[in-house]
Amino acid sequence: MIDSLDKTIDNLTRNIKNMKPTKQTFSDCLNPQFPHLLRHIRDVIEKAEKDFSKSNASQKESYLWEHTCLVSNLAYEICLLQQDPPLLPVIASLFHDTGKFHKGEYHGHDTPEEHISSQVANQILKKQGMKQSQIDLVTSSLETLYDENKPLTEIAKIVHDADFIAKSGHMGVAQFFIKSTLKGQTLIQSLLQSSSRELTYGSVLPQNMKTKAGRKMALHKKEVVLSFFEGLIRELNHHGAAHLEIKKKSWPCPRHPEKNIPISLVLPSVCPQCQEDMDVSHSTQNGLKCTQLVTNIRCKHCSWENQISFCIPEICP
Repeated sequence: MIDSLDKTIDNLTRNIKNMKPTKQTFSDCLNPQFPHLLRHIRDVIEKAEKDFSKSNASQKESYLWEHTCLVSNLAYEICLLQQDPPLLPVIASLFHDTGKFHKGEYHGHDTPEEHISSQVANQILKKQGMKQSQIDLVTSSLETLYDENKPLTEIAKIVHDADFIAKSGHMGVAQFFIKSTLKGQTLIQSLLQSSSRELTYGSVLPQNMKTKAGRKMALHKKEVVLSFFEGLIRELNHHGAAHLEIKKKSWPCPRHPEKNIPISLVLPSVCPQCQEDMDVSHSTQNGLKCTQLVTNIRCKHCSWENQISFCIPEICP
């Protein structure tokens, strides 16, 4: 059975490298039982995102709905590869970000967004006539999704891997620049602010996966991310457009402190303003749903400073 699964997953990995499109989508398992659920969830996500980004009247398409569909498709693929029933993981994937822009706010409350997603799922799934036992499996999985203090359910493991894979590889690189553009950042600003996270998450992506299928898929995605960002930084430095360096560190894993996680930090080699030396310090802080690594960079001679912060990735023991 295990050998058969390995062969199946290896075939998928080759298909990904050859960019062969999949013919099946998550709606194949969803529509026969709950034909109106997809439209309902889409309306909730698009309304919340529209309320949040009301200042951006030119935005016509929903970034969050696009991401939700991608995660749901990946969750469906993982289920098929592992011969798991796909219905509940797909439904949990569809709801996993419904709490992100709750009431038009982004993290504007003390309740983790996954708990709000759980509440939204409970309300909608009851209206759709789903059995309460199934609803409880979906909502409990959403609540454990990114909570360091709770063990992941089997459904949550699939959604977790699908969510991370959707943000990695070529898709992850594309999303990096979409987000940078939405924030109004220049190329150098976006690299200083966020490429440390991308390189760190990319380097440990296979170890961060909770399913066997996810780990196989992550191996290829890892190489894409590292190759792109390392190559981009080398090219910018070569042409004099930036003075950046990648510093490697090790940091204890929050949930398994006996294990060290490789951290990649993209830092200016000299102050962007006065070309003098920099002071760099590191600390951790408790975020809403993770332990964050905080790196402060300050010029020794002028007022230039920058801060990099991101959740320290979890790795499987």
